[in-house]
Amino acid sequence: MPPQVVEGLITLWQLDTTRLGGPVFYFTSAETFDRAIVWGGQPYTALPMDAQGFEINTSGTLPQPTITFSNLYGAANLLLDSYKGLVGADLTRILTLERFLDDGSTPDVNAYITRDVFTVAQKSTHNAVAVTFKLAARMDQEGTQLPKRQILRDVCGRIYRIWDVDHFDYSKADCPYAGSALFDRNDAPTAISSADACSHTLTGCQRRFGAAPLPAYFFPGVGRIK
Repeated sequence: MPPQVVEGLITLWQLDTTRLGGPVFYFTSAETFDRAIVWGGQPYTALPMDAQGFEINTSGTLPQPTITFSNLYGAANLLLDSYKGLVGADLTRILTLERFLDDGSTPDVNAYITRDVFTVAQKSTHNAVAVTFKLAARMDQEGTQLPKRQILRDVCGRIYRIWDVDHFDYSKADCPYAGSALFDRNDAPTAISSADACSHTLTGCQRRFGAAPLPAYFFPGVGRIK
Protein backbone atom coordinates (compact mmCIF):
# COMPACT_ATOMS: atom_id res chain seq x y z
CA MET A 1 0.00 0.00 0.00
CA PRO A 2 1.22 3.55 -0.66
CA PRO A 3 2.43 5.51 2.35
CA GLN A 4 -0.18 7.60 4.13
CA VAL A 5 0.21 11.34 3.65
CA VAL A 6 0.40 13.24 6.91
CA GLU A 7 -2.02 16.14 6.95
CA GLY A 8 -0.08 19.38 6.82
CA LEU A 9 1.54 21.92 4.55
CA ILE A 10 1.69 21.06 0.84
CA THR A 11 2.85 22.93 -2.25
CA LEU A 12 0.93 23.04 -5.51
CA TRP A 13 2.33 24.42 -8.77
CA GLN A 14 0.75 25.92 -11.87
CA LEU A 15 2.98 26.36 -14.92
CA ASP A 16 1.25 28.72 -17.34
CA THR A 17 2.65 28.48 -20.88
CA THR A 18 -0.29 30.17 -22.62
CA ARG A 19 1.82 33.15 -23.72
CA LEU A 20 4.13 30.60 -25.38
CA GLY A 21 1.28 28.87 -27.17
CA GLY A 22 0.75 26.09 -24.64
CA PRO A 23 -1.62 25.11 -21.82
CA VAL A 24 -1.43 25.41 -18.03
CA PHE A 25 0.23 22.46 -16.28
CA TYR A 26 -0.77 21.54 -12.72
CA PHE A 27 1.57 19.49 -10.56
CA THR A 28 2.93 18.81 -7.11
CA SER A 29 6.12 17.22 -5.83
CA ALA A 30 6.31 13.44 -6.13
CA GLU A 31 8.18 13.47 -2.83
CA THR A 32 5.01 14.69 -1.14
CA PHE A 33 2.46 12.67 -3.09
CA ASP A 34 2.76 9.48 -5.11
CA ARG A 35 -0.60 10.08 -6.78
CA ALA A 36 -2.50 12.85 -8.49
CA ILE A 37 -4.36 15.09 -6.07
CA VAL A 38 -7.39 17.27 -6.76
CA TRP A 39 -8.03 20.84 -5.55
CA GLY A 40 -11.05 22.78 -6.75
CA GLY A 41 -11.79 20.05 -9.27
CA GLN A 42 -8.34 20.41 -10.87
CA PRO A 43 -6.01 17.37 -10.72
CA TYR A 44 -2.37 18.07 -9.81
CA THR A 45 0.03 15.43 -11.12
CA ALA A 46 2.83 14.15 -8.88
CA LEU A 47 6.11 15.09 -10.59
CA PRO A 48 9.74 14.42 -9.64
CA MET A 49 11.07 17.90 -8.97
CA ASP A 50 12.98 20.09 -6.56
CA ALA A 51 12.44 23.73 -5.63
CA GLN A 52 14.77 25.93 -3.57
CA GLY A 53 15.31 29.55 -2.56
CA PHE A 54 11.73 30.71 -2.08
CA GLU A 55 12.36 32.11 1.38
CA ILE A 56 12.00 35.87 1.83
CA ASN A 57 14.80 37.35 3.93
CA THR A 58 14.69 40.35 6.25
CA SER A 59 16.89 42.51 3.99
CA GLY A 60 13.93 43.24 1.75
CA THR A 61 15.37 41.64 -1.39
CA LEU A 62 13.06 39.47 -3.43
CA PRO A 63 13.82 35.76 -3.64
CA GLN A 64 15.41 34.38 -6.82
CA PRO A 65 14.52 30.71 -6.52
CA THR A 66 15.33 27.76 -8.74
CA ILE A 67 13.18 24.85 -9.78
CA THR A 68 14.43 21.55 -11.16
CA PHE A 69 12.38 19.09 -13.20
CA SER A 70 13.28 15.48 -13.83
CA ASN A 71 14.33 14.84 -17.42
CA LEU A 72 14.12 11.07 -17.27
CA TYR A 73 12.57 9.68 -20.44
CA GLY A 74 13.01 13.14 -22.03
CA ALA A 75 9.86 14.66 -20.51
CA ALA A 76 11.52 18.02 -19.83
CA ASN A 77 13.04 18.04 -23.32
CA LEU A 78 9.55 17.78 -24.77
CA LEU A 79 8.38 20.80 -22.77
CA LEU A 80 11.42 22.83 -23.82
CA ASP A 81 11.00 22.00 -27.49
CA SER A 82 7.24 22.60 -27.51
CA TYR A 83 7.08 25.86 -25.57
CA LYS A 84 10.09 27.97 -26.54
CA GLY A 85 12.33 26.76 -23.76
CA LEU A 86 9.72 27.79 -21.14
CA VAL A 87 11.45 31.17 -20.67
CA GLY A 88 8.75 33.74 -20.03
CA ALA A 89 6.23 31.23 -18.67
CA ASP A 90 4.54 32.04 -15.36
CA LEU A 91 4.96 29.66 -12.44
CA THR A 92 2.53 29.98 -9.54
CA ARG A 93 3.46 28.46 -6.18
CA ILE A 94 0.54 27.78 -3.85
CA LEU A 95 1.00 26.79 -0.22
CA THR A 96 -2.08 25.20 1.32
CA LEU A 97 -3.04 22.37 3.67
CA GLU A 98 -4.07 18.86 2.79
CA ARG A 99 -7.40 19.24 4.54
CA PHE A 100 -8.37 21.88 1.97
CA LEU A 101 -7.97 19.44 -0.94
CA ASP A 102 -11.09 17.99 -2.52
CA ASP A 103 -10.72 14.76 -0.54
CA GLY A 104 -9.65 16.54 2.64
CA SER A 105 -11.62 17.00 5.83
CA THR A 106 -12.60 20.60 4.99
CA PRO A 107 -12.24 21.05 1.19
CA ASP A 108 -11.92 24.69 0.15
CA VAL A 109 -10.32 25.90 -3.08
CA ASN A 110 -10.16 29.45 -1.71
CA ALA A 111 -8.16 28.46 1.36
CA TYR A 112 -4.41 28.81 1.00
CA ILE A 113 -1.52 30.31 2.92
CA THR A 114 0.33 32.04 0.09
CA ARG A 115 0.01 32.28 -3.69
CA ASP A 116 3.18 33.61 -5.30
CA VAL A 117 3.73 34.14 -9.03
CA PHE A 118 7.17 33.88 -10.61
CA THR A 119 8.42 34.03 -14.18
CA VAL A 120 10.81 31.53 -15.69
CA ALA A 121 13.83 33.80 -16.25
CA GLN A 122 16.44 31.46 -17.70
CA LYS A 123 17.59 27.86 -17.97
CA SER A 124 20.67 27.30 -15.82
CA THR A 125 21.42 23.59 -16.31
CA HIS A 126 20.19 20.97 -18.75
CA ASN A 127 21.25 17.33 -18.99
CA ALA A 128 19.77 13.89 -19.42
CA VAL A 129 18.81 13.70 -15.75
CA ALA A 130 17.28 17.09 -14.96
CA VAL A 131 16.65 20.67 -16.12
CA THR A 132 17.00 23.60 -13.75
CA PHE A 133 15.50 27.05 -14.21
CA LYS A 134 16.09 30.33 -12.43
CA LEU A 135 12.92 32.17 -11.52
CA ALA A 136 12.20 35.84 -10.92
CA ALA A 137 9.38 37.36 -8.92
CA ARG A 138 6.86 39.05 -11.22
CA MET A 139 7.54 42.45 -9.61
CA ASP A 140 11.30 41.95 -9.99
CA GLN A 141 11.28 42.01 -13.80
CA GLU A 142 13.44 44.58 -15.56
CA GLY A 143 11.41 47.66 -16.38
CA THR A 144 8.59 46.84 -13.95
CA GLN A 145 7.45 49.74 -11.80
CA LEU A 146 5.31 49.94 -8.72
CA PRO A 147 2.60 51.00 -8.77
CA LYS A 148 1.88 49.44 -12.16
CA ARG A 149 -0.37 52.39 -13.06
CA GLN A 150 0.72 55.96 -12.44
CA ILE A 151 -1.43 57.69 -9.82
CA LEU A 152 -2.66 61.02 -11.24
CA ARG A 153 -4.96 63.36 -9.34
CA ASP A 154 -6.51 65.30 -12.22
CA VAL A 155 -6.02 63.22 -15.37
CA CYS A 156 -7.88 60.02 -16.30
CA GLY A 157 -5.79 57.39 -18.03
CA ARG A 158 -8.62 55.48 -19.71
CA ILE A 159 -8.68 55.13 -23.50
CA TYR A 160 -11.78 56.77 -24.99
CA ARG A 161 -13.69 55.64 -28.08
CA ILE A 162 -12.86 57.21 -31.45
CA TRP A 163 -15.06 58.11 -34.43
CA ASP A 164 -14.30 56.05 -37.54
CA VAL A 165 -16.10 57.42 -40.63
CA ASP A 166 -19.63 56.33 -39.72
CA HIS A 167 -19.39 54.63 -36.34
CA PHE A 168 -17.60 54.69 -33.00
CA ASP A 169 -14.64 52.32 -32.69
CA TYR A 170 -14.37 50.68 -29.26
CA SER A 171 -11.72 48.11 -30.16
CA LYS A 172 -8.95 49.81 -28.16
CA ALA A 173 -11.13 51.69 -25.68
CA ASP A 174 -11.33 50.75 -22.01
CA CYS A 175 -13.61 53.62 -21.03
CA PRO A 176 -17.10 52.07 -20.68
CA TYR A 177 -18.98 55.12 -22.03
CA ALA A 178 -21.20 54.19 -24.99
CA GLY A 179 -23.88 56.88 -24.66
CA SER A 180 -25.36 59.10 -27.36
CA ALA A 181 -24.53 62.43 -25.68
CA LEU A 182 -21.47 64.00 -27.32
CA PHE A 183 -18.90 66.39 -25.84
CA ASP A 184 -15.76 67.91 -27.29
CA ARG A 185 -12.29 68.14 -25.73
CA ASN A 186 -13.37 71.21 -23.76
CA ASP A 187 -16.38 69.34 -22.30
CA ALA A 188 -18.83 71.41 -24.35
CA PRO A 189 -21.87 69.64 -25.87
CA THR A 190 -21.60 68.96 -29.58
CA ALA A 191 -23.74 67.41 -32.31
CA ILE A 192 -20.74 66.38 -34.42
CA SER A 193 -19.74 62.76 -33.85
CA SER A 194 -16.20 63.27 -35.10
CA ALA A 195 -15.71 66.01 -32.49
CA ASP A 196 -16.62 63.73 -29.62
CA ALA A 197 -13.50 63.44 -27.45
CA CYS A 198 -12.96 63.13 -23.73
CA SER A 199 -11.01 65.80 -21.87
CA HIS A 200 -9.75 63.08 -19.49
CA THR A 201 -10.77 65.23 -16.53
CA LEU A 202 -13.27 64.87 -13.72
CA THR A 203 -15.61 67.27 -15.52
CA GLY A 204 -15.50 65.20 -18.69
CA CYS A 205 -16.39 62.08 -16.75
CA GLN A 206 -19.24 63.79 -14.91
CA ARG A 207 -20.64 65.07 -18.21
CA ARG A 208 -21.01 61.50 -19.41
CA PHE A 209 -21.83 59.56 -16.25
CA GLY A 210 -23.46 62.21 -14.05
CA ALA A 211 -23.18 61.86 -10.28
CA ALA A 212 -23.04 58.06 -10.32
CA PRO A 213 -19.84 56.29 -9.21
CA LEU A 214 -17.36 57.24 -11.90
CA PRO A 215 -15.28 54.63 -13.75
CA ALA A 216 -12.39 57.07 -14.23
CA TYR A 217 -8.72 56.24 -13.64
CA PHE A 218 -7.82 59.32 -11.66
CA PHE A 219 -7.51 59.94 -7.93
CA PRO A 220 -9.05 63.32 -6.92
CA GLY A 221 -8.26 62.68 -3.27
CA VAL A 222 -4.52 62.41 -3.78
CA GLY A 223 -2.64 65.42 -2.43
CA ARG A 224 0.84 66.63 -3.15
CA ILE A 225 3.64 65.62 -0.83
CA LYS A 226 6.46 68.10 -0.30
